[in-house]
Amino acid sequence: MAAEYGAMSETHRNFSRRGVLAAIAIIAVALALPAVALAHLERPSYWPDPGPDKSVNPAAGGEVPKARSLSSAVTGKGPGEVRVVCKGSDGARSLELARNSIRKAERKGYRLRPSQPKIEVSERKGAKLLRINEALAKQCEYEEIQPAVADSGNNDRVVVMPGRYKEPTSRKKLKNDPACASMTQESTGGALTPSYKYQSECPNDQNLIHIAGRAVPKTPAPSPPLADRHGIPDEGKCITCNFQLEGSGVKPVDVLIDAGTGYDGKGPEAKPSGYAKDVILRIDRADGFVGRNFLVRGALEHGLYVEETDGYLLDRVKFFWAADYGNLTFTSDHGLYKNCDGFGSGDSVVYPGAAPETGEQADLSFYPDAPRINTVVKHCDMRGSALAYSGSMGNAVRITKNNIYGNGSGISSDTISASGHPGYPADSSEIDHNYIYSNNLNLFTGNNPEPPVEPVVGVPIGAGVIWPGMNNGDFHDNWIFDNWRYGALLLSIPDAVVTPEGKVDAGVSCPTAGTYSTSCNNRYYDNHMGRPPPDFEFPSALKRFSVPHAKLAPQMPNGTDFWWDEAPTVGNCWYENTGFDGTPASITGPGAGEPPNTLPSDCASSSGPGDVVKLGMLLDCSLWERGQTSADRPLCEWFQMPAQPGSAAAKRDAEAFAASAERYLRTPEAAELRERLEASSAAVAQP
Repeated sequence: MAAEYGAMSETHRNFSRRGVLAAIAIIAVALALPAVALAHLERPSYWPDPGPDKSVNPAAGGEVPKARSLSSAVTGKGPGEVRVVCKGSDGARSLELARNSIRKAERKGYRLRPSQPKIEVSERKGAKLLRINEALAKQCEYEEIQPAVADSGNNDRVVVMPGRYKEPTSRKKLKNDPACASMTQESTGGALTPSYKYQSECPNDQNLIHIAGRAVPKTPAPSPPLADRHGIPDEGKCITCNFQLEGSGVKPVDVLIDAGTGYDGKGPEAKPSGYAKDVILRIDRADGFVGRNFLVRGALEHGLYVEETDGYLLDRVKFFWAADYGNLTFTSDHGLYKNCDGFGSGDSVVYPGAAPETGEQADLSFYPDAPRINTVVKHCDMRGSALAYSGSMGNAVRITKNNIYGNGSGISSDTISASGHPGYPADSSEIDHNYIYSNNLNLFTGNNPEPPVEPVVGVPIGAGVIWPGMNNGDFHDNWIFDNWRYGALLLSIPDAVVTPEGKVDAGVSCPTAGTYSTSCNNRYYDNHMGRPPPDFEFPSALKRFSVPHAKLAPQMPNGTDFWWDEAPTVGNCWYENTGFDGTPASITGPGAGEPPNTLPSDCASSSGPGDVVKLGMLLDCSLWERGQTSADRPLCEWFQMPAQPGSAAAKRDAEAFAASAERYLRTPEAAELRERLEASSAAVAQP
């Protein structure tokens, strides 16, 4: 795809082994572990109207908003009012911090994200930025961000001068305040969740800072929720649309929005031991939102949360130390992340979940310009977390030109639904032109009895990309190397396992819907596997958690380039990829299992033959618990630290797995699984 937008080119489940074998659902029960990513319970959310809201001038939404320049906050150019937040009397402390940061940047430059070359700041640019901050200090009337936001309206902006903003007034607000309890709404399953009214009228119950983009209407949200999630049924008029929040420092870490407590050191990367709020910054129905040039740190759940918003831009934003997600974006459209950086997430750094159905399943009466990409993530470093990126029901998202490294696993975009995640099955995503490497962070066993990041999701150590149940995905032109278990992994989800949230749109890509609605027609092509790009250098951030990685060399193999479960799905294909020596012949895949192991290159004729060993492995991994070893789950390798590819230890591990597989094939369980797999394959073969 040449353009970024436009044409398309819960928790750990414990099943008894016998009980799972009683249903075809055995084929993908292992995906219960990635489903831990869905542990948070969202309010029943709806996709916003994708058209611009013309009740605001300029119109809000309908496209990714453009950021207003920092200098215009001083000149007054453009619509809306400007409110300034600062530290110290007349902004004196903020000015001191700005001056010091600018001088340092002039002398040494700075990195916007660890993989990027240093940005040089000339004396002329430094002087201009200092003059802007001096003028902003004269405008400053706020010491905290939330009051400035609360006083803002449509087209307004809040500029935050350098400093650490702990928001003491918001921190003191009672969490789970009984006075807010009457403003909950039912989920599909009957659980009570905080409604939009709850968030708007009790803004600091869960959130350090809350931006309510629309008025609370008199008509309450539907309870239980509507099955059709197109359009927000209780949407009020815009009150804080086209809103911009930005830091005025030379770099994002100059403005630190902080909900953590009990830090283990100083500096922006210090780790908290506690959390004051669930969410640091929640952007709620705020169409046309722009967030620029700041750091959010220390959330019990999510650092920056965008929900039911049409049109948002997150530029030069950092997400550090969120126990769940650095960023969670949910049921939001026309979104762009760029120049972001994050680490320390128990799940993932970036999570655009339940992204709109603007791909192959689009309702053209609601999305007349479909198919189109609705969300783009580009030029970001996603590192040092259980996952770099995840997105359940992440339809039509493009992940491009990012550096993804030093995580347990890199990318996971899945189709296992949980309450509040509409958009089943996930489809039409594109992953291209990324560097995905050294995702070998062990958060489960061995040397990490107390891991540096507490994982809330079970993912295989050493995987670059995991696609559980994706349809019609394009995976191309990536450099994927030094991931010691898998470069890219594709898994299937039989329909018996999933519980779709809301109405399922027409247009499911799999011709076998009813048996397998997922994991069809995924194309992997033009990828460079097992070797780094020219002039590549490891970023120093890879050292933070002592992530194992190979020495820089022309060849840096993955454990297996392309692992596929070989389930009976159609249209998945791998072609024109090159391996560690630069030729197609050195590509490895589809991973060890029951022979023959095939990796189809012809998309038109591709169909999985089924593999009893691989399905048994997924079952063992689904039943794994922390503290267990390969002796407890002999077919599950995911949570043991993989050996470096090509080493003697890697060879021994492969031999041990082969022996375990051979023993497993002689068991009654394998025979029963084979019988059910053959029945499932026959069902798939039916016209």
